[in-house]
Amino acid sequence: MGLRLLTRGLGIVAIAAMLGACTGSGFGLSQRNPDSLYGNYLAARYAGTIRDMDAAARYYAQALSEDPGNPVIVERAFLLSVTAGNISKGLNLTSDIIERDPDNRTARLVRALSALKAADYDRAIGEIDAAAPGPFTALVGTLAKAWAAAGKQDAEQAYKELDSFQDRPAFDLFRVLHGALIADYLDDAARARTGYIAAQDASGGASLRIIQAYGRFLETQGDTELAREVYNNYGRLAPDHPIIANSLARLKSGLSPAPLVKTPAEGLAEALYGLASALAQESGIDISILYTQLALYLRPDFDVARTLLADLYERGDRLEDAIATYGRIARTSPLYQNAQIQIAVDMDRLDRSKEAVARLRALIRQYPHAVEPLTALGDILRGRKGYADAVSEYTKAIELIGEPDERFWTIYYARGMSYERLKLWPSAENDLKLALKLSGDHPLVLNYLGYSWIEQKIHLEEAMAMIRRAVELRPDDGYIVDSLGWAYFNIGDYENAVIHLEHAVQLQPDDVTINDHLGDAFWRVGRKIEARFQWQHALELEPDEEQEVSIREKLENGLKDADVEMSADAGS
Repeated sequence: MGLRLLTRGLGIVAIAAMLGACTGSGFGLSQRNPDSLYGNYLAARYAGTIRDMDAAARYYAQALSEDPGNPVIVERAFLLSVTAGNISKGLNLTSDIIERDPDNRTARLVRALSALKAADYDRAIGEIDAAAPGPFTALVGTLAKAWAAAGKQDAEQAYKELDSFQDRPAFDLFRVLHGALIADYLDDAARARTGYIAAQDASGGASLRIIQAYGRFLETQGDTELAREVYNNYGRLAPDHPIIANSLARLKSGLSPAPLVKTPAEGLAEALYGLASALAQESGIDISILYTQLALYLRPDFDVARTLLADLYERGDRLEDAIATYGRIARTSPLYQNAQIQIAVDMDRLDRSKEAVARLRALIRQYPHAVEPLTALGDILRGRKGYADAVSEYTKAIELIGEPDERFWTIYYARGMSYERLKLWPSAENDLKLALKLSGDHPLVLNYLGYSWIEQKIHLEEAMAMIRRAVELRPDDGYIVDSLGWAYFNIGDYENAVIHLEHAVQLQPDDVTINDHLGDAFWRVGRKIEARFQWQHALELEPDEEQEVSIREKLENGLKDADVEMSADAGS
């Protein structure tokens, strides 16, 4: 498959898939230093398959030094450099690509962005016009040309470019938002206001960037009361969002903000970020990373985009990259506190829990009245079975909250689970009941409280009703379905237990506890061969030490009444 075809599919096909598109000798490597060349090439491909794009880019660069004229390696080195955020290196490779493939979309886009960033608007337009037609050119290319026209103060041409989206409903939000941003940039207040209202309506009021742009516009126009209303309306959708809190604080101070977009380069950065966000929701991680990196190239202080990039790295299990990306968010950013919390969470996921705890304690000292760092610390301690310490942190957070607030029901839920693990049931029950009330009967709380009651053989009828309701609300949650099956087991209804536990294993096949539970249920209904198979499978899933002892005992001696353990693993 030719690299030109691969690049033209970039808007649809993930980069990771492209890395595996050519196999065997079909990529046409020359015979110079074949061992080193092949080794670097294969190392690059492997790094790409595990989404280590930085390493892939390095290996492709090394392969390119061995065979500088190889078109496949040139293009892959280019794509990986851009995806790794090394846009300058990617730019250096575009001449070779365009020499062989003059209308290559991605190479032309990167060159257009470079021109736009340098305020060379004619060159930016020329690069887009030279790109092959297709979905990319229809959206990103048109937006780039619209912003380049705005940079030339050619309002008529800018709006004409955007009007080409009129017959494309999928692009309508881009059309109205960037029409408003361009009008704002060109000081056409009436058109900007109309456009922002249309964009807000088109997004249902749920787009943070539209709210920021419209709110800032209203502030600069002196319409502070409407700006406050716009921010507060979004705040009801996302309580305590740091950017909205920062906007309201600025409004209260009387300081006038700069427009959200101050240059054409920043305008196109918004478009790239918006596209990356949309693709990320559809699981297009690799292409989302590419567009986010391009947005950051145009606007290095774009912390919302940087947060998206870190989130994409987390989804791809690139936790070290996520930590480094969050670490680039400045202390002055409204997103700094959240970034530091996420660094700690990712450190904990990497089994660097001591560093995570130390970072959160430092953050708590820095923000002594903030609830979020305390809650995050409690969660990490609870995840490491430090239940007493977790209770202490959750209690500090609850003291800061004051009166119980439905926005913080998860803290009561987490503290209730911690109390339950400490066998302090009265305190656990109080917190879980309050969490249930504040959350409006959230299925996780229904499940945990109901399961705990069944385990203690109290309030059985109400408990079963709660767990059934939790399953109705989350029928595809293997842990909750397991709770229902294990509840039936604990009341002696083994036939129903098997039905629900088999379903739970289908939903969550790699969970030790659920497989162990199904083995117990099989044993009780006389399906002893299947029970041993299920216990053996649970053993292969690397249970903790206590579970392993119990499972090995059952494999050797079967299940006796005294061996039935009333586990409280549901909902943890």
